[in-house]
Amino acid sequence: MKTLTPTDSMSPAHRELYERALRRIPWGTQTNAKRYDNDFIPSRPPFIQQAKGCRMWDVDGKEYIDYRAALGPIVLGYRYDEVDAAVREQIQLGVLFSMASPLEVETAEAILETVQWADKIRFMKTGNDANACCLRLARSRTGREHMLTSGYHGYMDWFSLAWPKPGIPLALNDFVHEVPYGNLEAVERVFDRHGDQLAAAQVVPVEWGQPPSKPYLRKLREKCDEYGVALVFDEVLTGFRLGKGGAPEFFGVVPDFSAYAKGISNGYSLAAYAGKAEWMDALDETIITTTYAGDTLSLAAGKKVMEIYNREPVHEHLVAMGERLNQGFDEVFQQTDFPARMGGLPHAGAIHFDPDSGDLRQRLFDQLYSRGIFANEQWFVTYTHQASDIDETIGTLHQSIKAVL
Repeated sequence: MKTLTPTDSMSPAHRELYERALRRIPWGTQTNAKRYDNDFIPSRPPFIQQAKGCRMWDVDGKEYIDYRAALGPIVLGYRYDEVDAAVREQIQLGVLFSMASPLEVETAEAILETVQWADKIRFMKTGNDANACCLRLARSRTGREHMLTSGYHGYMDWFSLAWPKPGIPLALNDFVHEVPYGNLEAVERVFDRHGDQLAAAQVVPVEWGQPPSKPYLRKLREKCDEYGVALVFDEVLTGFRLGKGGAPEFFGVVPDFSAYAKGISNGYSLAAYAGKAEWMDALDETIITTTYAGDTLSLAAGKKVMEIYNREPVHEHLVAMGERLNQGFDEVFQQTDFPARMGGLPHAGAIHFDPDSGDLRQRLFDQLYSRGIFANEQWFVTYTHQASDIDETIGTLHQSIKAVL
């Protein structure tokens, strides 16, 4: 019997483009999560040609209702008119200058006024960058080298030690202490053993798909205060999705730093690290700099996005649509006796399959993609998803389940 290869399920247009990509680009794409051979699902297209609102079209013109949101950055919706208009207006003035742009000040003020808890902010280009900056400044101010970590923070050396061949000196393992999200005992254990060596406790405030834990974040805040450690929230995914103020507003626990990226500029390449003045001012004694951090197009997008967040009920809509999706999915699972349930917050719900469900996940997702639903581990809704889009998706889930049972 012939073994199927990834290209066997592709249309001629996708196959030709994918084979060209593999000849010139390792993985065939720039982002690990966008690899077609990752978590292989035959009907998922390797390329998307365009998108608008909550919908995307592949190179064959096939339409999808999208729940991946470009891995999270699209909060308002694709090609959101006001944001794109602000970028077009700025491009007439210039993209990058020989000195700072006034937009650096204006966008910094707009973001800080939106999140409210932080004193100062600096811009970067990716979530990995922003997380790395927080750790660097924590080490600079404390003079310590160790870190507590929980969750994925990017590909940087300190955050990637778990890979089979990470290309990272093994000696770094001695400085990194990982704890599972929500595990209070693990937090106590790390601080008891290494508290006076820790520079930072760098954690995701929510692990999507798991119940959020305010006691966990409160415990981290308490232990960081006790030992003089920087509490760093990796808000690359939660920032501007949980709410305007992100995790500090949602949980009532204020960090010393937060790293932002996805959600800050609706898909334009902008990231930031923000924090309390006493921690951000460590920049007076260390250097973090990059040429493109102040590119004006992403700053113009970020400034306009903050205006929209503060003017419109964006986050109330995300919660309402997320709750409608989660409830509708759960009702379908119950009606069909399908071995799954929804979990996590409505901002990014997740399907939890029963442990003995075998290959049902892959088969279900294959049906969803083939029927025009761009499924995801976390089901991200956007401001442009409407009740009709959610209901269409719920109906398609029902059809897909009947096809695999």
